[in-house]
Amino acid sequence: MAVSGIVVTLSDDRALAEAALQSLSTDPRLTLGERFDRRLAAVAETPSVRDDRDLWDDLNAIPGVVRVDVTFVALDEPASLDAPVSLNQTGPSR
Repeated sequence: MAVSGIVVTLSDDRALAEAALQSLSTDPRLTLGERFDRRLAAVAETPSVRDDRDLWDDLNAIPGVVRVDVTFVALDEPASLDAPVSLNQTGPSR
């Protein structure tokens, strides 16, 4: 699963921005947050990295969306959940 925090910048054309906002609000992959002028905070959840990339393409294709900025990404890869995590990448200290 991929979970991303994003900021969507909407068009300064009010009609285009409202149409984009309507489209974004019906996308089940998104949870919309606060809107600040032309910027809209959102959380995107997709089942895979590939689906995440498809979402970016879809968002950028919406008329009235000027750009999409990513603020964070968390990937939950099932294979990595069982693997031990080592913070020391250089080996044991002496």
